[in-house]
Amino acid sequence: MKPYRTLRQLLVHPKDQRTVEQTGECVYRIPCHNCDCTYIGETGRNYGKRQEEHRKEVESISNRTLTRSDRKSRAAEMNKSVITDHVAKENRVINWSGAKILEREGHRKTRKVKESIWIRKEPSCMNRDGGAYSLPTAYDVFWSRAQHYVTTSLMKLAIGERNVATNLGTVFRLC
Repeated sequence: MKPYRTLRQLLVHPKDQRTVEQTGECVYRIPCHNCDCTYIGETGRNYGKRQEEHRKEVESISNRTLTRSDRKSRAAEMNKSVITDHVAKENRVINWSGAKILEREGHRKTRKVKESIWIRKEPSCMNRDGGAYSLPTAYDVFWSRAQHYVTTSLMKLAIGERNVATNLGTVFRLC
């Protein structure tokens, strides 16, 4: 009989763990602090660098002192990032500490598809478009039904019904 964990597994770690900022090739979410809008993005570079780019652009807009006429003329302009537009036009604050990585994917096309799926699944998304990959509308029905099934299954699981956990795991893998 083999032990569950060996001393080698516990003591030997040849590589250092990456921090969240060092993580690359990922799909991420940045929420708004004032409302329930979120931004979904993807990057093949380090997540920390991409988040810093978003942050610098937002700070360049929010640190300006504008007159009313300047603010009206700026409202018609479109910024490079939709996060900057959200801050400038809606007078909101971004929750940078609430930002998180949703998924990691090394393959670029698959990562873009996953970004499109997350944008479509998010109920209040501030993204300008549906992502780099155009998903058919048939998926909307699937996600709404899957979400309904997950909530009812969680309620049944809380009550104590059996065989719900295995079916719920299948739905989570599909979603």
